[in-house]
Amino acid sequence: ESLGQLQALTKLDLRDCRGLRSLPPELGQLVSLTYLNLSNCTFLTSLPAELGQLVALTRLKASFCASLSALPHTIGDLKALSWISLRNCKNLHSLPAAIGKLEALNRLNLQECESLAALPGEIGRLKALSYLSLSNCTSLEALPEEIGGLVALKELYLNDCSKLVVLPDGVGGLSALTTLRLDDCPFLTY
Repeated sequence: ESLGQLQALTKLDLRDCRGLRSLPPELGQLVSLTYLNLSNCTFLTSLPAELGQLVALTRLKASFCASLSALPHTIGDLKALSWISLRNCKNLHSLPAAIGKLEALNRLNLQECESLAALPGEIGRLKALSYLSLSNCTSLEALPEEIGGLVALKELYLNDCSKLVVLPDGVGGLSALTTLRLDDCPFLTY
């Protein structure tokens, strides 16, 4: 409860708090928070819906959270969010459609999210996204056609996606793309 009283708090670093299983709903009261690091909180299973109240949040890092299986739909309310790293969240199986509401999102790192089988079509609404890493997403079989809507995307990493079979025609719409990695995708037929 006292956590919510820290109205001036701009950075909260909880990385390596391996005993942390959940976050209190009072987290949503931290209206000045711009940076939240939850990396390596290996037993953290979910993020509270109140996360969506962090209107000033620009960076969310929750890499190596092995038990994290989903994000709350309220993540779409984080209009200032420009950077998300969920690297090596081995149990993350999907992203909410609300991710498409993150108009300021510039970087999205989903590298080594081994259970991630698909991306929502709404990802194509991320007009500011310039970097997307899906490297080593070994359950990913396809990308949504809407991926072509990522008009600012410069870097796309799909290397080591061992189940990726085909790229959608929408990839042709990525006019800003300068880097595309597809190495070690053994079943890719293009």
